[in-house]
Amino acid sequence: MHDLIETYLDRIAGLKSDETHKTFTSNMRQFEQWLNENDYDICNIEPLELEQYFIQMNNEGYAPNTVANRFESVRGFYQFLSDKLGAIEQSPVEDLKRSDYVQKGTKKHDHAELVYITPEEKELMCENVPTPTLRNELIIRLLWQTGVRKSELVEIEIEDIDREARSIDVWSNKTKEWRTVYYQPSLDLLMEQWIDGGYRSSYMPAEDSPYLFVTERSDQMSPKTVNRKIVRQAAENADIQEVMYTDNAGQKRYRITAHTLRHGHGVQALKSGIDVRTVQKHLGHAKLEMTMKYLQLVDSDVREGYRRFGTSADD
Repeated sequence: MHDLIETYLDRIAGLKSDETHKTFTSNMRQFEQWLNENDYDICNIEPLELEQYFIQMNNEGYAPNTVANRFESVRGFYQFLSDKLGAIEQSPVEDLKRSDYVQKGTKKHDHAELVYITPEEKELMCENVPTPTLRNELIIRLLWQTGVRKSELVEIEIEDIDREARSIDVWSNKTKEWRTVYYQPSLDLLMEQWIDGGYRSSYMPAEDSPYLFVTERSDQMSPKTVNRKIVRQAAENADIQEVMYTDNAGQKRYRITAHTLRHGHGVQALKSGIDVRTVQKHLGHAKLEMTMKYLQLVDSDVREGYRRFGTSADD
């Protein structure tokens, strides 16, 4: 991969979530392949030449969301070269409009893409976590009860936890803000066993680590480990995992991930009667509109429940 692209992706890794970094990496890999196929210089491409990339994706039948995501990745890359590195005088994307290449009304996040897991599925995952089982069950239950992002989970330090109040101060690299989340008494025993019962201290890196979760080799767990080796593996062990689709980059997209645990928390919180603004604050959503999407899912569940009720209830 080109050095400038790698530098750009390194910056994305420091600013965005692991999932966003993964998406940007895939997008930029596809873009670089197109540049090479057309013998374009990465720093000397003209706007009209670059426009052909987005037109070609439309002609090849790429989904509007895919085109939109790749447009944003490429635009961010050239803004980075221009504004941060000074490698080019002006971004070739500056005069291009995303709306010219993406169908009107297309949004980056569609309601249909909001997948969440149920309490029953969460319990199945907890019963089928990979080893070490105590640590990994605590991680899944903590993700479910707090709704924190996996990138936030791995940044939690022991001193951030008030075990008497059952609260955790969480720092978000996404919003650049602290917020406080809460967990339930049902986690007290797992938390005590992990921190005080010798489980965490049995890992050699734990002695000098401030972080709540460590591994055998590292003093801080990575978001990728949380998602792939714990959450997705637990779902596979429970036989409830499925591949939703394979994207245009050839990457499999799984139904159950760390983020669907977060969605599950949001939906369950609203079902429990917690008001939407409190849920927004707890999840760290910058905009209320994102939290409101969970209400749509709750409404869908209510409608489906009444349909089942209507077909099975006595007159």
